Amino acid sequence: MNARGRFFEKAELDSNWPFQFVVVCFGMVLAIFEGSLGLWSSFYSAPPMLSLIFLYWVALHHEKCVFLMSGFLVGLLSDILFSDLIGGRATAYIAVVFLMDIRRPKLLQGDFRDIWIDFSAVTAGVTLFQLILFSALNFAVPSLTPIAFQLGVTMIIFPIGYVLLTVVTSMFEKLRMPT
Repeated sequence: MNARGRFFEKAELDSNWPFQFVVVCFGMVLAIFEGSLGLWSSFYSAPPMLSLIFLYWVALHHEKCVFLMSGFLVGLLSDILFSDLIGGRATAYIAVVFLMDIRRPKLLQGDFRDIWIDFSAVTAGVTLFQLILFSALNFAVPSLTPIAFQLGVTMIIFPIGYVLLTVVTSMFEKLRMPT
């Protein structure tokens, strides 16, 4: 008997869904940790955007592991945790993931300075988008000091997060590859 047909073909086990699920779960855990940083007196009302750092890094280096819905889910959880306008941060994170698809080839050819400058522009864009959206809907401009502090701390923490994520990824790749 000769086994033919689709039931006897080798199964495709190289799916990206498990990794995309891990990215969404880790992004949500970072959003929760980011919310807990807001309880510290040094970060009160302006914790750094760790989930944005993570989404930016994953979208830059592991484009198959991140999709637009992951940015939406992480942003939606952040909106719920921070009592923000529902969908404000989620929309900004979707835009970040979408823009990273366009900017990735140029950024990967440059050095870290280009990546840091681009991340700073992305962070300023996310913050400005949220500020404009909040101001338009509430007819009031919030205090700009915590917003500037959050923006500055996020830009300062980015190199540390970038290096940590790169080191962890390289460790996992060494474990996965047999020597």
